[in-house]
Amino acid sequence: MMAFFDKNSSIACLLAVALLCVMPAANARDTIAQQENSLANTQAPLATFLPYKKSSFAPLRKEFFTIPIEIKNPQKVKHVLIEIRTADDDLVRVLNLSIFSKDKTQYEIKWDGLDRQKRPVPDEAYIPVLIVTDHSGKVVRFDPRYQSGGEEVYKFEKSIGLGTIEYTLPVASRILIRSGIKNGPMLRTIVDWQPRTAGFHAERWNGRDLDDVIAVEQNPQVGYLIIGYQLPDHSIVTYDNKKETYRAYRERNKWPLIQTDYNDRLLERGGKLIRPESYTPILQQKSPRISVNLLDKASRKPVTEVQGMNEILAEVKLHPLDEVYLDQERYEISFFVDNEFIAEEEQGFVPFTWRWSPGRYDIKPGKHILTVNVSGYRGQVGVRNLAFDVRSNEGAKKETKAALSNTNSRESIDEQN
Repeated sequence: MMAFFDKNSSIACLLAVALLCVMPAANARDTIAQQENSLANTQAPLATFLPYKKSSFAPLRKEFFTIPIEIKNPQKVKHVLIEIRTADDDLVRVLNLSIFSKDKTQYEIKWDGLDRQKRPVPDEAYIPVLIVTDHSGKVVRFDPRYQSGGEEVYKFEKSIGLGTIEYTLPVASRILIRSGIKNGPMLRTIVDWQPRTAGFHAERWNGRDLDDVIAVEQNPQVGYLIIGYQLPDHSIVTYDNKKETYRAYRERNKWPLIQTDYNDRLLERGGKLIRPESYTPILQQKSPRISVNLLDKASRKPVTEVQGMNEILAEVKLHPLDEVYLDQERYEISFFVDNEFIAEEEQGFVPFTWRWSPGRYDIKPGKHILTVNVSGYRGQVGVRNLAFDVRSNEGAKKETKAALSNTNSRESIDEQN
C-alpha cells in the first residue's frame, strides 16, 4: 500500500523501487557504471558542451534550440556531429557541424525539435551526444549520461494550495507527484515522472481524481508525494506538444520495449544516491493503465447498484503493454471502499476477478466509492475509482413487492377492459 504525508509534513521519498528486464534490446544506461570509471577515455579533450542559455523550448511554436560547443583543438578535428537521443537511447536526429574554422573554437548548433522524419518530437527530455572525429580517423563520443543524471532530488521548496502545487527545483529533474489518503489508497498521479527544468514550477489541477468521482484535495486526510531525480547534464526539455505523447511516439516508430540490466548500476555518485528509476525505461516508470468494472455475478454485465448481502464481481484488467512490464515483477491489487482498506491480492495477475459482498464488509446502504490500486513492487501505481450504490435487502424486497403489485393491478385492469 502507498503511504502519504499530509501537506504540512516534510515530503520524503516513499517509493521502494527496483528494476526489471523486458526485451533483449540493450539500453545505453546499462554501460554507464562500467564506463564511468574511465572518463579519461570517454570525455573528449577535443570538444565539449558549453552552458546553455536556456534548457527548454517548444518545437511546435517554430522555436529552435541552440547547443553551444567548444572545439579545443580545431586543427586536429575533421568532423563534429551531435546525436539527439531519447532518455531510452532511441536515435531521434543527427546534427552536423559541417563547416568550421581551424582558428575558431566556439560554435552553435541549432535543433528545430524535429526528428529524422521531420516531425516534431513529443514533450520529453532529450540527450545530446557529441561525436568528434579527428584526422587520424579516431572517433570519440561524449555522452552526458556517463557522468551525470539520476541523483536523487528531494530537498527543494514545495507549497501546496487549492488546485496548485508549487515547487522550485535546484536542477533539471524528472518529477513524480501523487495524491492520496494517508495510510490509504493512492487516488491520482498528478505529474507522472515528467521532465522539468530548474527553477519555479506550478502544477495546476482540478483537485479531483481522473475518474471525477472524488474531491481529493478536500479530504482532511489528503497527502502528497513529491520526489524526483536529476536529469543528465545538457538535457534538452521540449514542451507544448499536445498532439502526441511520448508513448504514442514510440509506438508509432515501432521502437521495442527496452531491457535493462541493473547488475552493474551505480548506487551513488559524488556522495549522492542514484535513484534506480533513472535506469528504468521511461514507460516502465509511468503509472500502469488499468480498467475496473463492477459486474453482476450471474449475467457478468456492468452494474452500478448492488443489494447489501448479494455478491458482486470486481474485474481488473491492465493495458497489454503495461502488463508486459508488470508481468516481469511482483505486483499487488488492493481494494478500498470510501478510502478504507478492504482486501488485496498480493500475487497479482490479470484479468483478476474479486468476488465480494458489501454486506459482509459492513458497508451500509447508500452511495460509496470503490478504489482499486495496482501497485508494482518497483513503485508504479495504477488507480481507478468507481461510484456504486448499495441497497438494503429489505428495501429491495419492498421494491420487488411494489413492482409485482403494479403488475397485478395492470393485469386486473386489462381483464376488466
